[in-house]
Amino acid sequence: MKKRIIITLAASILLTVSAPALAAQVPTEQETAAASLQAQGLMAGDENGDLHLDASLTRAQMAVLVSQLCINPEHIAWERGFYSRLCDANFTDVPEWAKPYVGVCAANGIIAGYGDGRFAPADPVSPQMACTVILSWLERDGWDYATACDKALELELAPAEALEGDTITRGDMALLICRAQDFMAWLQTL
Repeated sequence: MKKRIIITLAASILLTVSAPALAAQVPTEQETAAASLQAQGLMAGDENGDLHLDASLTRAQMAVLVSQLCINPEHIAWERGFYSRLCDANFTDVPEWAKPYVGVCAANGIIAGYGDGRFAPADPVSPQMACTVILSWLERDGWDYATACDKALELELAPAEALEGDTITRGDMALLICRAQDFMAWLQTL
């Protein structure tokens, strides 16, 4: 009898100690979305592979992500010069590495600058900007810049907490893109 009590007590202690470790291994929806985008070749980490999902997303980073939704990445690489020149024709402040991606977004009417020749590639992306870009890519109607987040919530493209605050994180954008891809796939079944 004592042996059973000791074994039961040991097993419960083991489960209690290991439960938090098991829970910590379950990826968040952001991590799952980022892993999906990484597997698709749309999102890359730093030299250590860290995706910095909690970091604010910049406009240039958003252009890289979204351009590859609009056009096959191999096409962007093949037409790099064309899209870079297109970017230069519209914006004066885009770094060389981002020019083809910004050019693709400009050509597809997905991302615009500030109207004075500035794209402001280092500016953080607001939730409204992110939702505007994704809704434009999805070609959805019935919204404007002021209501873009409401429309994204209505379409369940993001949880409300992902669209709160002044900026959107890289993880929140990954989630928004993955849910938009799922929405696009669903539309194609209709």
